[in-house]
Amino acid sequence: MQQIINFLIKYRNLLLYLSLLLIALVFTIQSHSYHRNSFVHSTGHITGSFLSSRNGVYDYLNLKEENDKLRKENAILRMKALVTADTLLGDETTFLFSNDVPYRVFPARVIKNDYSKRDNFITLDIGVDQGIEPDMGVITTDGILGIIDISNNRFSRVISILNSEVSLNAQIKGSNVIGSLTWDGNEPYTMSLVDVPRLAKVTKGDTIVTGRQSTTFPPDILIGTIKDAVLVENGSRYK
Repeated sequence: MQQIINFLIKYRNLLLYLSLLLIALVFTIQSHSYHRNSFVHSTGHITGSFLSSRNGVYDYLNLKEENDKLRKENAILRMKALVTADTLLGDETTFLFSNDVPYRVFPARVIKNDYSKRDNFITLDIGVDQGIEPDMGVITTDGILGIIDISNNRFSRVISILNSEVSLNAQIKGSNVIGSLTWDGNEPYTMSLVDVPRLAKVTKGDTIVTGRQSTTFPPDILIGTIKDAVLVENGSRYK
């Protein structure tokens, strides 16, 4: 114990300098978008490789769950292929979600997923080398996940839908009623559909999907179901 105290006393100036330097770097990165993006790019390969290795261990320990997910996804892809009758096999698969708008689908693996913060991000194990670009939509077998934010050669950062800065076009399935999908930063299993007109027919249990006006996602991708609806803005709109 005395040796530790002597070490701290001997190098107190150096330790103080390093601590202040670290604090200054953290505040600089957090408060300036340019520095934040530069930091993400410069550390992407290092953190990405570490996360890939860590996730490899987790995947091995959860092989049964991963296999169940793969079987489910293969079944969904097979059904879509039968419906569209327009599938290109290979590393990249093209599905026609509508009659005239093709969407390229790139398989990827989530190697980091935040959900406990107010502004959450996700890391994928594919990047520019695989054709990934900012503003691409990311979906799973259960629905939408987020939007590509930054990519380097091998990894991509995704703005999660659990992010206070996200606002997506969504609609009530089977109707023309649209609204904006947002998250208030609290409950990770609940989001809000705002700006829904008061005259719209809104029923508990209705399905919410991506809207046809969305420039990020194909239409009719599952988002969730209505569990509650209240009138806001002096009764002029639903939330």
